[in-house]
Amino acid sequence: MSDEVLESLISQYLKMSGQMAIFSWQGGEPTLAGLDFYEKVIKLEIKYSKPGQIIGNALQTNALLIDENWASFFKEYNFLLGVSLDGPKELHDFYRGKGSFERVMEAIKILKAYDVEFNILTVISDVNQDKGRELLDFFLSQELFYLQFIPCVERDYKTNEVTPFSVNPEEFAKFLKKTFDKWFNKGNPFFSLRDFDNILMIYMGLEPELCQYKKECGEYVVVEYNGDVYPCDFFVFKEWKLGNIMEKPLEEIISDNEVFERFKRLKSSDYEECSKCKWRFICNKGCPRFRVNYKGEIVGNNYLCSAYKEFFSYSEKRFKELASKTKRRLLK
Repeated sequence: MSDEVLESLISQYLKMSGQMAIFSWQGGEPTLAGLDFYEKVIKLEIKYSKPGQIIGNALQTNALLIDENWASFFKEYNFLLGVSLDGPKELHDFYRGKGSFERVMEAIKILKAYDVEFNILTVISDVNQDKGRELLDFFLSQELFYLQFIPCVERDYKTNEVTPFSVNPEEFAKFLKKTFDKWFNKGNPFFSLRDFDNILMIYMGLEPELCQYKKECGEYVVVEYNGDVYPCDFFVFKEWKLGNIMEKPLEEIISDNEVFERFKRLKSSDYEECSKCKWRFICNKGCPRFRVNYKGEIVGNNYLCSAYKEFFSYSEKRFKELASKTKRRLLK
């Protein structure tokens, strides 16, 4: 991203934001931009922040370039990192390349030494979908207690067919049940698993923070390196371009935009399989990317619907028990 686009992005977003503003830096691999890029980010955030405005920065990384200089910077400016780690060596290296596991683990050691806040993000694919317990045993053995599992569901751009490396719904249902048993821990969870944390929030009558469980999409936008704006990082296609911040202010781009409104309707549309589903109060029809192609055309039911239904039924009693227990603790 050029200096011109970067300054325009930060100045526009902070101007339109209230007391809290959050930037999430992604790629590709965002650390390839270099540490000096993020030093510019901080200077621009200070320059354009409003009095009393709180600014947060998150960065999603494969961690291959992280050293002590990066860690020192992240700690000084309170960055929250998402570190990609798909399990122990044989699972992580399968798609991410031989030798990458050792480099990520070294980066994690450095981040811990500098007390940098980070979570582990794990992509669940055909390779590790049957390794739920093994994944948790590994992460917990490494004292990694803040986890997020992301199901890989990719469609062929031309045929709309789900790719072979995507997670299988039947296996994903088993994965969810196995990891839930470990997380629940007889009613005393001792580590964070983002999906389950969010479902517990729903059972407690709270608003979930994960967008896939919300009633409507559109709480954030993606700004590309050249200033192009898109409604979601899973829908960065020409069909969904909202505008460009170098041609029109960001606030105007998102305030009255038919493409943006059409994107929001992908989740709120009426789907026959959802109309009488007892689990709709949890999933709110799920993430649109599981049922539509890149154009927004419906290509079938939610690909992971059967997996989530099986899991919601399996975990209902224990989620209710834990929600009630947590409420009592909070009221003491």
